[in-house]
Amino acid sequence: MSHRFHSRSSSVSRKRRRFVGTAAAGLLLSVALAAAPAVAAETAVAFVRALGDTAIRELAPNDITPAERETKFRALLEANFDMARITRFVLGRYARRASDAEMATFTTLYEDLAVLTYAQMFASYAGHVFKVTKQLGQPGDKYQMVVSELTEANGKLAARLDWQLLVEKSRYAVVDIRVEGVSMAIAQRDEFTAFLDKNNGDMSAFLKELDAKVQKLRNDRSARK
Repeated sequence: MSHRFHSRSSSVSRKRRRFVGTAAAGLLLSVALAAAPAVAAETAVAFVRALGDTAIRELAPNDITPAERETKFRALLEANFDMARITRFVLGRYARRASDAEMATFTTLYEDLAVLTYAQMFASYAGHVFKVTKQLGQPGDKYQMVVSELTEANGKLAARLDWQLLVEKSRYAVVDIRVEGVSMAIAQRDEFTAFLDKNNGDMSAFLKELDAKVQKLRNDRSARK
Protein backbone atom coordinates (compact mmCIF):
# COMPACT_ATOMS: atom_id res chain seq x y z
CA MET A 1 0.00 0.00 0.00
CA SER A 2 2.81 2.36 0.88
CA HIS A 3 4.33 4.20 -2.08
CA ARG A 4 8.09 4.20 -1.41
CA PHE A 5 10.15 7.31 -2.11
CA HIS A 6 12.44 5.42 -4.47
CA SER A 7 9.75 3.68 -6.53
CA ARG A 8 8.79 6.50 -8.91
CA SER A 9 8.94 5.35 -12.53
CA SER A 10 8.75 8.44 -14.72
CA SER A 11 11.75 9.34 -16.86
CA VAL A 12 11.91 12.80 -15.28
CA SER A 13 12.11 11.24 -11.83
CA ARG A 14 14.88 8.87 -12.91
CA LYS A 15 16.84 11.77 -14.33
CA ARG A 16 16.54 13.70 -11.09
CA ARG A 17 17.65 10.73 -9.03
CA ARG A 18 20.74 10.42 -11.20
CA PHE A 19 21.59 14.03 -10.46
CA VAL A 20 21.03 13.51 -6.74
CA GLY A 21 23.45 10.63 -6.95
CA THR A 22 26.26 12.69 -8.43
CA ALA A 23 29.13 13.89 -6.31
CA ALA A 24 28.02 17.46 -6.83
CA ALA A 25 24.65 16.79 -5.28
CA GLY A 26 26.37 16.39 -1.95
CA LEU A 27 27.01 20.09 -2.01
CA LEU A 28 23.44 20.83 -2.21
CA LEU A 29 20.77 18.81 -0.78
CA SER A 30 20.61 21.61 1.61
CA VAL A 31 17.25 21.04 2.96
CA ALA A 32 17.09 20.92 6.66
CA LEU A 33 15.62 22.09 9.88
CA ALA A 34 15.11 25.26 11.87
CA ALA A 35 15.51 28.79 10.61
CA ALA A 36 19.11 29.88 10.93
CA PRO A 37 19.99 33.50 10.24
CA ALA A 38 21.26 34.31 6.78
CA VAL A 39 24.95 35.08 6.54
CA ALA A 40 26.24 38.54 5.78
CA ALA A 41 28.70 38.94 2.91
CA GLU A 42 29.91 41.70 0.60
CA THR A 43 28.23 40.13 -2.46
CA ALA A 44 26.23 37.05 -3.43
CA VAL A 45 29.32 35.77 -5.25
CA ALA A 46 31.47 36.17 -2.14
CA PHE A 47 28.89 34.31 -0.06
CA VAL A 48 28.71 31.31 -2.39
CA ARG A 49 32.47 31.21 -2.93
CA ALA A 50 33.10 31.13 0.82
CA LEU A 51 30.46 28.45 1.34
CA GLY A 52 31.79 26.20 -1.42
CA ASP A 53 35.41 26.61 -0.36
CA THR A 54 34.51 25.85 3.26
CA ALA A 55 32.58 22.72 2.29
CA ILE A 56 35.50 21.30 0.29
CA ARG A 57 38.09 22.28 2.89
CA GLU A 58 36.26 20.94 5.94
CA LEU A 59 34.36 17.96 4.57
CA ALA A 60 36.60 16.44 1.90
CA PRO A 61 39.69 15.49 3.97
CA ASN A 62 39.93 11.73 4.52
CA ASP A 63 41.51 12.09 7.96
CA ILE A 64 38.25 12.95 9.72
CA THR A 65 35.72 10.45 11.01
CA PRO A 66 32.22 10.00 9.53
CA ALA A 67 30.73 11.48 12.70
CA GLU A 68 32.97 14.56 12.44
CA ARG A 69 32.05 15.01 8.78
CA GLU A 70 28.34 14.80 9.60
CA THR A 71 28.69 17.33 12.39
CA LYS A 72 30.48 19.79 10.10
CA PHE A 73 27.95 19.24 7.31
CA ARG A 74 25.04 19.86 9.67
CA ALA A 75 26.65 23.09 10.84
CA LEU A 76 27.00 24.31 7.25
CA LEU A 77 23.34 23.58 6.56
CA GLU A 78 22.05 25.38 9.61
CA ALA A 79 24.31 28.41 9.16
CA ASN A 80 23.91 29.08 5.45
CA PHE A 81 20.48 27.89 4.31
CA ASP A 82 17.00 29.21 5.00
CA MET A 83 15.99 25.93 6.54
CA ALA A 84 12.46 26.86 7.57
CA ARG A 85 11.61 28.13 4.09
CA ILE A 86 13.06 25.08 2.34
CA THR A 87 11.44 22.61 4.70
CA ARG A 88 7.98 24.04 4.13
CA PHE A 89 8.57 24.23 0.38
CA VAL A 90 9.47 20.56 -0.01
CA LEU A 91 6.24 19.53 1.73
CA GLY A 92 4.25 21.63 -0.73
CA ARG A 93 0.55 21.92 0.05
CA TYR A 94 0.88 19.31 2.79
CA ALA A 95 2.88 21.74 4.91
CA ARG A 96 -0.35 23.69 5.49
CA ARG A 97 -2.16 20.56 6.61
CA ALA A 98 0.51 19.33 9.02
CA SER A 99 0.11 19.98 12.72
CA ASP A 100 2.87 21.75 14.64
CA ALA A 101 3.97 18.43 16.10
CA GLU A 102 4.06 16.75 12.67
CA MET A 103 6.01 19.64 11.20
CA ALA A 104 8.53 19.50 14.04
CA THR A 105 9.00 15.77 13.54
CA PHE A 106 9.38 16.21 9.80
CA THR A 107 12.00 18.94 10.04
CA THR A 108 14.07 16.87 12.47
CA LEU A 109 13.90 13.78 10.27
CA TYR A 110 14.60 15.77 7.15
CA GLU A 111 17.76 17.29 8.52
CA ASP A 112 18.94 13.86 9.62
CA LEU A 113 18.14 12.48 6.15
CA ALA A 114 20.15 15.21 4.44
CA VAL A 115 23.13 14.83 6.77
CA LEU A 116 23.25 11.03 6.63
CA THR A 117 22.74 10.96 2.86
CA TYR A 118 25.25 13.56 1.77
CA ALA A 119 27.90 14.19 4.40
CA GLN A 120 29.89 11.04 3.62
CA MET A 121 29.95 11.83 -0.09
CA PHE A 122 32.52 14.51 0.64
CA ALA A 123 35.08 11.86 1.54
CA SER A 124 35.73 11.51 -2.21
CA TYR A 125 36.03 15.24 -2.93
CA ALA A 126 39.63 15.76 -1.85
CA GLY A 127 41.45 17.68 -4.57
CA HIS A 128 38.27 18.98 -6.21
CA VAL A 129 38.08 22.68 -7.02
CA PHE A 130 35.04 24.86 -6.42
CA LYS A 131 34.77 27.87 -8.73
CA VAL A 132 32.15 30.61 -9.04
CA THR A 133 31.66 31.62 -12.66
CA LYS A 134 28.98 34.32 -12.68
CA GLN A 135 26.04 35.97 -10.94
CA LEU A 136 22.57 36.36 -12.45
CA GLY A 137 20.03 39.03 -11.50
CA GLN A 138 20.16 42.65 -10.42
CA PRO A 139 21.66 44.00 -7.16
CA GLY A 140 18.25 44.98 -5.80
CA ASP A 141 16.51 41.65 -6.54
CA LYS A 142 15.09 39.69 -3.61
CA TYR A 143 16.36 36.47 -5.18
CA GLN A 144 19.69 36.11 -6.95
CA MET A 145 21.39 33.21 -8.70
CA VAL A 146 25.09 32.40 -8.53
CA VAL A 147 26.53 29.92 -11.03
CA SER A 148 29.42 27.70 -10.00
CA GLU A 149 31.37 24.65 -11.12
CA LEU A 150 32.94 21.71 -9.34
CA THR A 151 35.98 20.32 -11.14
CA GLU A 152 38.32 17.42 -10.55
CA ALA A 153 42.04 17.94 -9.93
CA ASN A 154 42.77 17.34 -13.60
CA GLY A 155 40.40 20.16 -14.58
CA LYS A 156 37.57 17.89 -15.75
CA LEU A 157 34.16 19.38 -15.04
CA ALA A 158 32.24 17.37 -12.44
CA ALA A 159 29.05 19.44 -12.37
CA ARG A 160 27.51 22.87 -12.67
CA LEU A 161 25.77 24.15 -9.56
CA ASP A 162 23.38 27.11 -9.60
CA TRP A 163 22.70 28.57 -6.16
CA GLN A 164 19.45 30.47 -5.62
CA LEU A 165 19.82 32.96 -2.77
CA LEU A 166 17.32 34.91 -0.74
CA VAL A 167 18.66 38.43 -0.16
CA GLU A 168 17.50 40.41 2.87
CA LYS A 169 19.34 43.55 3.97
CA SER A 170 22.70 42.50 2.48
CA ARG A 171 22.41 39.08 4.09
CA TYR A 172 22.20 35.88 2.07
CA ALA A 173 20.69 32.45 2.57
CA VAL A 174 20.48 29.54 0.15
CA VAL A 175 16.91 28.50 -0.73
CA ASP A 176 17.67 26.08 -3.57
CA ILE A 177 20.50 24.65 -5.65
CA ARG A 178 20.17 23.36 -9.19
CA VAL A 179 22.47 20.58 -10.35
CA GLU A 180 22.86 20.68 -14.12
CA GLY A 181 19.68 22.75 -14.23
CA VAL A 182 17.58 20.46 -12.02
CA SER A 183 16.17 22.02 -8.85
CA MET A 184 16.82 19.83 -5.83
CA ALA A 185 14.05 21.50 -3.83
CA ILE A 186 11.47 20.85 -6.55
CA ALA A 187 12.67 17.26 -7.05
CA GLN A 188 12.30 16.62 -3.32
CA ARG A 189 8.87 18.24 -3.21
CA ASP A 190 7.69 16.11 -6.13
CA GLU A 191 8.94 12.97 -4.40
CA PHE A 192 7.29 13.72 -1.06
CA THR A 193 4.06 14.91 -2.64
CA ALA A 194 3.85 11.72 -4.71
CA PHE A 195 4.10 9.61 -1.57
CA LEU A 196 1.47 11.64 0.29
CA ASP A 197 -0.86 11.66 -2.70
CA LYS A 198 -0.63 7.86 -2.96
CA ASN A 199 -1.38 7.55 0.76
CA ASN A 200 -4.32 9.97 0.88
CA GLY A 201 -2.27 12.64 2.64
CA ASP A 202 -1.53 10.37 5.60
CA MET A 203 1.17 12.35 7.39
CA SER A 204 1.66 9.60 9.97
CA ALA A 205 2.50 7.09 7.23
CA PHE A 206 4.80 9.61 5.57
CA LEU A 207 6.73 10.31 8.78
CA LYS A 208 6.99 6.60 9.50
CA GLU A 209 8.44 6.02 6.04
CA LEU A 210 10.90 8.89 6.44
CA ASP A 211 11.96 7.65 9.87
CA ALA A 212 12.57 4.17 8.47
CA LYS A 213 14.75 5.63 5.74
CA VAL A 214 16.78 7.60 8.28
CA GLN A 215 17.23 4.54 10.50
CA LYS A 216 18.39 2.46 7.54
CA LEU A 217 21.02 5.07 6.67
CA ARG A 218 22.21 5.04 10.29
CA ASN A 219 22.43 1.27 10.31
CA ASP A 220 24.26 1.21 6.99
CA ARG A 221 26.79 3.72 8.28
CA SER A 222 27.36 1.67 11.45
CA ALA A 223 27.85 -1.48 9.40
CA ARG A 224 30.63 0.21 7.39
CA LYS A 225 32.67 1.09 10.46
